[in-house]
Formats: sequence, C-alpha cells, structure tokens
Amino acid sequence: MSRARPVRWLCLAVAVSAIAVAVWQGVVWFDHGRDNRLIRAALTHQAVEIGPDESLAVLFAQGYGETRLDRFRQAGAAYQTVWIRTDGGRHDDPEGWAARSRYNLGNLYARRAVAAAETFDVDGARTLAELAKQAYRDALRAWPDYWQAKHNFEAAQRLVRDLPQHEGEPEEGEKPAEDVWSQMPGFPRGLP
Repeated sequence: MSRARPVRWLCLAVAVSAIAVAVWQGVVWFDHGRDNRLIRAALTHQAVEIGPDESLAVLFAQGYGETRLDRFRQAGAAYQTVWIRTDGGRHDDPEGWAARSRYNLGNLYARRAVAAAETFDVDGARTLAELAKQAYRDALRAWPDYWQAKHNFEAAQRLVRDLPQHEGEPEEGEKPAEDVWSQMPGFPRGLP
C-alpha cells in the first residue's frame, strides 16, 4: 500500500504536467494562428486594426504592406515601432527584425530620394538620401553581417555624391552658381 501512493502521486504529477504543456502549446498555436491572420491581412491590404503591441512579425508585415501601397508615413511608423520595441536590435530580437525594419526603411527613403532627384528636387533628394544612409547604418549596427544593407548603404552614398552641390548665395566677387537643373544628367524637363 505504501508503495502505491508514490506511484499515484508520480502519475498525477505527470498528468498535470502533460495538461499544462498541452494548454501552453494550445496558447502558442492560437497566437501563431492569430499572427498569421494579421500578417495575411496586412499583406493583402485588408482593413484590420494592428496595434503597436502586436508581434514584431506582424508590425514588419504591416510596414511592408503599407510600402506596397505607397503609404510611406504609415510604413515608416510600423518600422519605427519594430525598432523601438527591440531597442535597436539590442533587446529580444533573435530573428533580426530590427535590422530588417531599418533596411526596409532605408529602401523606402532611397526610393523617395531617387524620385525626388528625377523631379529635380535636389535638396529633398539629398535629405532623403541622408535618411536612407542613416537607416542602413542602423541596420548594420543591429546586424553587422547584413550584406544587403552594406550594398544599399554604398549605393546611397553614391547617390548623395552624384547629386549636384547647392552652394547657396555667391559671395562678393564670386561667379554665381549655375542653375541646379542644368547640372542634372539627361535632358531638362520644362523651362529653367
């Protein structure tokens, strides 16, 4: 009789542990299913409320979906939330979401810089290219071996270097600077 009691307690402890693990796995499965539904909704542009407390994958997908719709402000906000929640990749980021969000943010700025340069908005293009470079630097700080960020950082540096310089007002005795549009490669659009 005394020997049966410890066996019963052991069986009860195993059963309780198995139930606890099953409940925990059910919660994890439910959370993953919910995240997958939100990611699918963000990528297919369905109207779903995604708050800043969602998982990093959901926020990243929201930023990507907003970028595809050319909603740059909302995309930037989603990527910024990922960056803040991971403390710049230093806190709880085993999948590298911080670096990836900064890389995508840099791509967003770089595309807008090229578009600004094509419309001869040199100052806007320079500012956006500098923002792109900073985003790529942040991505490389969070993940130093991120080859795509290294490549795009160098491309953004070339973009800034290739833009014409805007000197501002000439000093006395100096020849005034040429018009900025005349320094852009290709044929000018419209009148000077």
